[in-house]
Amino acid sequence: MKVLVLEVGYIGTNCYLAVNEEQKAAVLIDPGGDADKILEIVTQHSIKIEAIFLTHGHSDHIMALDEIRQATGAKVYISEDDAEMLVKANSNLSSYMGAGRQFKPADEFYRDGQTLKAAGLSFKVLATPGHTRGGVCLVCEDIVFCGDTIFSESIGRTDLPGGSYPQLLDSIKTKILTLPDDMKLLPGHGPATTVGWERRRNPFLQ
Repeated sequence: MKVLVLEVGYIGTNCYLAVNEEQKAAVLIDPGGDADKILEIVTQHSIKIEAIFLTHGHSDHIMALDEIRQATGAKVYISEDDAEMLVKANSNLSSYMGAGRQFKPADEFYRDGQTLKAAGLSFKVLATPGHTRGGVCLVCEDIVFCGDTIFSESIGRTDLPGGSYPQLLDSIKTKILTLPDDMKLLPGHGPATTVGWERRRNPFLQ
């Protein structure tokens, strides 16, 4: 698997393309904006997006969703607990950013612990509520796409609707820190890190 990283949208969200180079197919994770930029990369690499996985439903992670979905025909996946965030501007917080965007419903809902296969790749779903009610992390090979659950030496904010600080800490400690230290964490904002680094250096987890 090759991972392409694009910084998109109005607050610099990390959008990821998990690419199966043999099949020239990919899974798109968190299309937070700049649909043209995303589609240009897809064209440049001659790849087909076979699925769109959302780590959670905040607007900065979904602003390009409908454009990408229309252009590719890919199915959209989200947790059921965050499903209403796609269709309600107040829930996805876009109404507070001056956008007021509503999106089409997801095609499929995640289940905690399930393995999803798309583009010839396997992703294990880890439910990690706390930043939102239905936040998830997605594990593929030695990489964790962790959305806004955890960042390099920080954690996701919990002061927004559906957030819970105790729940987020529990999610991180029981779902992420139980993974091998060398697992790479690709967060929704900022630089990549590893499980081991966060175990040792993240001040919120000490």
